[in-house]
Amino acid sequence: MTIEERRAKNAERMRAWRARNPERTKAIAAAYSAAYYRRNRAKIIAGRKIYGQKNKAELYKKKKAYDARNPERVKRWRRADYERHKESYIARAHRRWREKNEECREYYAKRYQENKAVILARHRDYARRNREKIRARMRLYRKSPRGRALRAASDRRCLKRATAYKNAWARIRRRTDRSYAIGVNLRARVGLALRTYPATQSASVTAWIRDLLGCTISELIRECRGRIMVEKDGI
Repeated sequence: MTIEERRAKNAERMRAWRARNPERTKAIAAAYSAAYYRRNRAKIIAGRKIYGQKNKAELYKKKKAYDARNPERVKRWRRADYERHKESYIARAHRRWREKNEECREYYAKRYQENKAVILARHRDYARRNREKIRARMRLYRKSPRGRALRAASDRRCLKRATAYKNAWARIRRRTDRSYAIGVNLRARVGLALRTYPATQSASVTAWIRDLLGCTISELIRECRGRIMVEKDGI
């Protein structure tokens, strides 16, 4: 028996087994598909997204044709989906209507100002009773793409504000605190001298650094190394 004949015989045997055991065949296929999806979930989702973007018009036509061929089935599915997510659908519809309706926004703003204390008390009471639920929801939101983008933008804004505040505070303190100004100037001069150390070859540069620090670079480095070694021995 050749390899091709053996393969054909095995294929026929498997087809016969699947015909005799349809339920078990479906269960095995479903378990295999679920395990494969779990192992390759990110890859599958990315592939579906790319395929959907490339074939958007064709997929829309297929969906439209399927809906036309199966109106009752689509109707039942949509009704079941609505019943499962009824509260979310209603809340989303109300939110979109409020966002688009100028009169509604004015009404809610006026009502909030008139009942601010009551609304805030109700919010605080809800937050106290559902603290863990709110934390879990916020954790999920922070992990979402929109949450990460807003967090990054907020961090950048906070960094700019904090930097501007620190710089303004340092300028004011340098004008009012003489010892602080001396310390800042000394640290700046030491850093400048150490950064220019590789270029300190001429006598004029060496004299300039001595005027800044009161000693040469080699003496400064030797002193710093000695202090570091003493601190290490003390530890």
